[in-house]
Amino acid sequence: MCTHSIKQRLIQAPWIRFAQLLPGFFIIALITVSCTANQTQQAPPPEFQLVAEVDLAAQSYDEETVGEFTVAETAVTSIFYAIPNIDTGYFDLSLIGPDGDSYLILHSENYRTDANGGGQWEQNLSPGVYQLALTVPQSPGILSIYWNSWSASN
Repeated sequence: MCTHSIKQRLIQAPWIRFAQLLPGFFIIALITVSCTANQTQQAPPPEFQLVAEVDLAAQSYDEETVGEFTVAETAVTSIFYAIPNIDTGYFDLSLIGPDGDSYLILHSENYRTDANGGGQWEQNLSPGVYQLALTVPQSPGILSIYWNSWSASN
């Protein structure tokens, strides 16, 4: 028997075709695992404090104050918000400062999120009381807002 025909038979063997497909299976498995890993709900960093938890299904909000916090000294202030599984035509979350200054945290029309919905906003703020203002039509979902600040000199 010719070595060329033996080599052809080995290449055409079913186990060789399976071995050629194996890297593709590993790639698909890796993508599946990474997509599943991202399905966990966002949680704030441990040093953040809850400012407000708003049940968006209870009512609509029109520039209503939903929480407030006090910055003791000029500090980098971070707002962490979680809005999992929301689907709304309009969403606006702002921060109103002691001098009436307004800082836009999140504004969107036709806003949708998955289980990981949310984000983080950061700004250097002067001392004073800050209020969180929310505008959103009544819709299913819970908005959780946390904050933290640290001295800009650190």
